Amino acid sequence: MAAQLVAARRDPDTARRLGPEEEWAYTIAYNAMLLAGRAVMFSEGYRPTTGEGGHAAVVEFLRIRLGARFQPAIDLMDRMRRQRHRIVYETAGSVSPSQIAEAVGIAEDFVTKVEALLRGSSDDGTNG
Repeated sequence: MAAQLVAARRDPDTARRLGPEEEWAYTIAYNAMLLAGRAVMFSEGYRPTTGEGGHAAVVEFLRIRLGARFQPAIDLMDRMRRQRHRIVYETAGSVSPSQIAEAVGIAEDFVTKVEALLRGSSDDGTNG
């Protein structure tokens, strides 16, 4: 779990350094969210599959485990998951700089909130 969070914290910084003109930053921001999501799974004794459908399984687990307070971020994560697949396996150039900037910001916020949640902190975004 700790290794997942260390990597998740690193990724938004890397994405920000690449900037919103670099499409790979979008993929890195998604990876930060995926790693944070895997940390949540590990914290509860689950091991996400590494095969086909593994990323989707993490998203669905987070929908159930984290609930409504994380719903907007998880919805974006799911869209990013599908878009990342297109970037990596199909067509590059399909994400705008504004989408990249939004993804990086939300990934940073998501990782911070997941870390707080896993620490048991009240700074997990549940207080309003």
